[in-house]
Amino acid sequence: MAVNVNTVYQRVLTIANKEQRGYITPQEFNILANQAQMDLFEQYFYDINQFNRVPGNSTEYSDMLYVLEEKIASFRVNNTSLTASTLSFEDTFEKDITGWTIVNSVNGTVTHEAPAASNSYNGGLKILQNANSGTIGATSSNFTLTAGKKYRIEWSVIAKDEPIDYKVTINGPTNEDVVYQDFEPELENISFTFLGDTTGNHSITITNNDVGNQSDFITIGYVKVYEIDNTTLPSDLYRLGEVYYKASGASYPTTVAHVNANEATLFNLSPLARPTTSNPAYVRDSATSIKIYPETLGTGSTVTCNYIKTPTDVVWGYNTVAGTAVYNSSSSTNFEMHESEEVNLVNRILVLAGILMKDATLPNLAAQEEVKDIQQEKS
Repeated sequence: MAVNVNTVYQRVLTIANKEQRGYITPQEFNILANQAQMDLFEQYFYDINQFNRVPGNSTEYSDMLYVLEEKIASFRVNNTSLTASTLSFEDTFEKDITGWTIVNSVNGTVTHEAPAASNSYNGGLKILQNANSGTIGATSSNFTLTAGKKYRIEWSVIAKDEPIDYKVTINGPTNEDVVYQDFEPELENISFTFLGDTTGNHSITITNNDVGNQSDFITIGYVKVYEIDNTTLPSDLYRLGEVYYKASGASYPTTVAHVNANEATLFNLSPLARPTTSNPAYVRDSATSIKIYPETLGTGSTVTCNYIKTPTDVVWGYNTVAGTAVYNSSSSTNFEMHESEEVNLVNRILVLAGILMKDATLPNLAAQEEVKDIQQEKS
């Protein structure tokens, strides 16, 4: 669910221009739209705190806590590994596929898909099978991994024939491979974690295994390899939720308790209260990282977290035609807010637009509508 950015912009323009109050440019609208989205988004957390203190009702669709949780649901991200901010390997295929070597070229072709409107301006590595009985693939340039450290590889499938069978392999320096194989992939982002087998050069091989089927293809949009360092928080984090620690070989993770720095010092000085792998704790070290106690975690262990992500910036994209901005959906980014927030977004943008245009009437009218909605929600 999302709110279409063009719908909101056209409504804002219509209301603002009803009495010739002024025109809101796309650049101004994008700034105001993001401000309005963040205002609404931040208010969710205060509203949840308020409605937690009053009795709800038995009708799930009108219970305010249920409604708020549904609005926030699209921003929830669960079971995310804490990965280093530096990448071990990355290729987005925006310019070319330099660095990739074709494997078994007699069985097909490997080509670069240039960014275009048809692929939402995402470049890609296209692996096309011919009618031969062997696989066709491509191997990346080398990158260095360290033995015993944990990594996550991510990639996206942005186009494919139906059906298709492909494989992603991590090649170690001693041919100790880690393999992911999918026989009927979707158009989606995919990832898995693995341990570095040996310190040294590694590479990635992506193969089209749909042998004997001419014109069957798969296009990969990007490939990234991160080191899981168990300290670096996700870059799009807005509110941190639960943190979990899973020891190597364990079936279930353990909740990591949140303590402040003073408490951590006191706990570490006490033999009885000192954090252990079965009873760990963490300190919020900075805006982008946490520190886990005990500091030494077992090889292959993983720290994950649940969190609320920051809304993606809204963009009303356009092309200029005869001096006029014409909406371009390919370069636009919609609001991530729940569909029910469309009216509230229009009202908040109008309030901000009135301030921008130094017109007291416009924000007053929009604010009245907003106050009426708030009274209905909280009465």
